Amino acid sequence: MIEAKFIVERNDFKLTVDFQMPEKGVTALFGQSGSGKTTTINAICGLVKPDHGTIRINDHTLFDSVKGINVPTSKRGLGYVFQEGRLFPHMTVQENLFYGMKSTNISIPAKEDVINILGLAKFLDRKPLSLSGGERQRVGIGRALLCSPKILLMDEPLAALDVARKQELLPYISTLKDILKIPIIYVSHQIDEIMHLADTLILLNNGEIVAQGPVSEVINGGNNSSYFGIGVKSSFLTCTVDNHETEARITNLKFNGGNISTKFIDKPIGTKIRAKIRAQDIAIALKQPSDISIANIFETRIHSIEKNDLDFMDLQLKVKDTIIWSRLTRRSVSNLQLTPGQKVFALIKSTAIEVLG
Repeated sequence: MIEAKFIVERNDFKLTVDFQMPEKGVTALFGQSGSGKTTTINAICGLVKPDHGTIRINDHTLFDSVKGINVPTSKRGLGYVFQEGRLFPHMTVQENLFYGMKSTNISIPAKEDVINILGLAKFLDRKPLSLSGGERQRVGIGRALLCSPKILLMDEPLAALDVARKQELLPYISTLKDILKIPIIYVSHQIDEIMHLADTLILLNNGEIVAQGPVSEVINGGNNSSYFGIGVKSSFLTCTVDNHETEARITNLKFNGGNISTKFIDKPIGTKIRAKIRAQDIAIALKQPSDISIANIFETRIHSIEKNDLDFMDLQLKVKDTIIWSRLTRRSVSNLQLTPGQKVFALIKSTAIEVLG
């Protein structure tokens, strides 16, 4: 368990954080520029000294302002991946990868695993300047991992890459997430990266944590969507591939609210994926319909009804423990006489479900 509770004050900026993150998986720090994301991970790794508070990894205290404990960065056992690879240009890829390993006991098989997972074997004898931006970042990630870190910190590792290079690197980070036994703190202000990679989300705004928890719950919950810049309010589901209907080209998914079918996904059974459903793609019925083409029909209750600045109203629905959103015209809400607490049926076309990875 990683525990961080501290305050950093710099000129007119004050950062106040208080969170616990799991011992594995990806915890994302999300917020716009200036929200305190980088300051938070710099405090965790020792590059910034908090004014007050504590930082602990399991039973090991890295910082305690009361007890006067401030473990040096080099002794904290953390791996750091920056926005740019920051590789030594005069060294080969192999020399860059192994640079920080002298003080560790990592085994040769572990070295080979990291190289293979990141697809670096064919680059070992090359210099960084001959690599693409995405390839250099893969080397930077590999170097951080080969230091045997207790935690991997990633500060917007895709920010300096174009769209093509981002798409190239995302699968490698996703694979690491599934294989590594260490926690990852991932900083980003791009919601698509968060949805692909994160398990837990900490939402920062103006130096304060405004929400934290499982990524789907934070994004779906309350008025949080205003922080993400999502043009149309959407629902995000954390799912597992349950089975495939090969001839029908349909994949059935499991999530906390039940089962949902979508167009065929070429993923093995048991694979965890995230699905996005735009609020405008969820229709509402007062009675359970029959003899229609829509396969995904959920009995649910209206948790709240929100007016927005447009000519629509947003319904927050609860499907068991999962929140989903439906956007209707004001006329539809009036004609159906919809009110909070009312039982309704949510209808979702399989073709309206976007799989994010």
